Amino acid sequence: MLDLNFNTRLLPEAGLLLLSEPFLDNEYFTRSVILLCEHNEKGSFGFVLNNFLEKKFDGLPEYILESNPKISIGGPVEVSHFYFIHSFGDKVPGSSELVNGIFLGGDFEILKSLLKAEEHPEKCVRYFLGYSGWDAQQLNDEIKEKSWVVCRPKNNSWIMDTKNDNLWEDSLKSLGGKYEMFSKFPVNPNNN
Repeated sequence: MLDLNFNTRLLPEAGLLLLSEPFLDNEYFTRSVILLCEHNEKGSFGFVLNNFLEKKFDGLPEYILESNPKISIGGPVEVSHFYFIHSFGDKVPGSSELVNGIFLGGDFEILKSLLKAEEHPEKCVRYFLGYSGWDAQQLNDEIKEKSWVVCRPKNNSWIMDTKNDNLWEDSLKSLGGKYEMFSKFPVNPNNN
């Protein structure tokens, strides 16, 4: 199970997680976990970690298609654009650190060469189509409206894991209290 710190006074910032509240009914964000990549006075953006493409997407670079990774739908903005996060640090020029050990973007050709040398490349990189974005103050307003829970992961290695199909539930359970109870709610309360 994930180990998260939860503090109702946490303000959104890069490297924190946004967990959608259990009753958020939205095509893209229902039961989502978002890695926040940027938050400032101009706006915010991040990637949904637990929403994946159901079928292959031919618009990806050939190298990605050959390695057949699980591709995440990062959000509803710029869904024709391809993004990645990785754990190679400054070995990938042009990347920026989001949180200890997790980096955004950089030189894709160098990333490819580093991945070829890895025994388990799927643990070192995650790919996203599109991203989740908010205008100035929009995310703060949604947090005040209790659409999102902001929390800080203690261990970032699981962010690269694309195999946890219960990421949202596990994240809420680890917060304890009412959130553990929320994690057990059915998607449609009428099905209870």
